[in-house]
Amino acid sequence: MEDLKEKLKTEIEKAKWLLLEEHHKRDALLIVDLELNLVEVAASVALDDVMNVKEWLTTEKLIRPTEEMIQSWEENPELDFNFLIIQPYVIAQEIKE
Repeated sequence: MEDLKEKLKTEIEKAKWLLLEEHHKRDALLIVDLELNLVEVAASVALDDVMNVKEWLTTEKLIRPTEEMIQSWEENPELDFNFLIIQPYVIAQEIKE
């Protein structure tokens, strides 16, 4: 798992909502809570770590974007996200200053 995490760290990209919106429209976008580490979550998804992923989904630390989130992002087009592609998903996290 550590090798995968190192690889994922080098693959983190930045994007605005406009780019991520396309993935949302095809129901492939997952948003990671700021309390979690993007690389850890992406690695768990990639490795089918059902226990962790299920817990994050249950506690809403990993979610599909809500309408409120989308509206907020559309109103703040300069907001940046870090994201990783873990086929078929795009796993993103807001970048907070």
